[in-house]
Amino acid sequence: MITAVFKVRISQFLRLLKGIGLFRIIILLLFLWPVSFIIYHFITSTENTFKSLIFIALLLLAVHFSRKDKTFLKKIIKYPSLIYLSEYLVLILPILAIWIAYNNWIGAGLLIVVVFIASLIHFDLHFQNLGSVVQLLINPFGSNLNSKYRIRLPFISTSSFEWISGIRKNLLIVLPAYLFFLAFSYKPYVAVVGLIFLSLLISGFYFYGESREFVEFYAKNPRKFIFKKIKTNLNQLIIVFAPMLIVALISQVSSWYYLLGALIVSILIQVITIIFKYALFEENTNLNRNSIIVFGNILFLILPIFWPVPLIMGILYYNKALKNLKQYFDD
Repeated sequence: MITAVFKVRISQFLRLLKGIGLFRIIILLLFLWPVSFIIYHFITSTENTFKSLIFIALLLLAVHFSRKDKTFLKKIIKYPSLIYLSEYLVLILPILAIWIAYNNWIGAGLLIVVVFIASLIHFDLHFQNLGSVVQLLINPFGSNLNSKYRIRLPFISTSSFEWISGIRKNLLIVLPAYLFFLAFSYKPYVAVVGLIFLSLLISGFYFYGESREFVEFYAKNPRKFIFKKIKTNLNQLIIVFAPMLIVALISQVSSWYYLLGALIVSILIQVITIIFKYALFEENTNLNRNSIIVFGNILFLILPIFWPVPLIMGILYYNKALKNLKQYFDD
């Protein structure tokens, strides 16, 4: 069964490459080379072992909780954890091999433990598992929950369906990650990493195309639509980031320029994500296929020498987004 699953994964990967196209693959490889070089030097330093483990653990959990095949695997195999374990071991194999080659046995051992623990988690991020209490906390619409108590988060706009849906689906990743970064914001660079990491998580909320009604009633024209989307997003983002920024500035005021840089990058991540969403928009459609080009441009943001690329792409795709949305506002 494990062999069959890997054959399916290989087929999916080949279809993905075919969809990307040869030209984009070449561009992607040219970009990944310097990124891989930077990551390699980071993880080979033993002082960065625990930082790397935390980041890898968060990524693995994000992947695991976003899987749509857990119910299916439970039905076709007695021990689905073996599938998870096999797949995640393949994913972390390059880092595991590097740490073993550098005799970082503690890092390698803890990495295997992290993968093993992640593979044992079986529940999905659905309301029936989280319970009505969580539903109350994260449902700003105050919909019927068979309870007289209704709670809404005041900083999330009722029109921001991406945040509402994203928090519901990813609460067990977003909440622990946020609390972790907030708790350790007094340490150097933790808040910097936290701002960018949380912004990346939030950008994943925007990979679904809403219905025509959501678009038509949100604004009067394409330009106002895009700017309102961005403004609403950034207002909510700043409120979420405010506690981390305050703690970091109080404890390490001399690093304010790093925090400012991380905040600017985090904001640009959201702007790019929204622009690309509506440049490639389709109604009631999963837009995960756009994630490669979106996150490719996000990675260009993190590397200063590549900043002209997302700037140029952002302008081009902004015009494309306006053209794409025009059909929804054409009387």
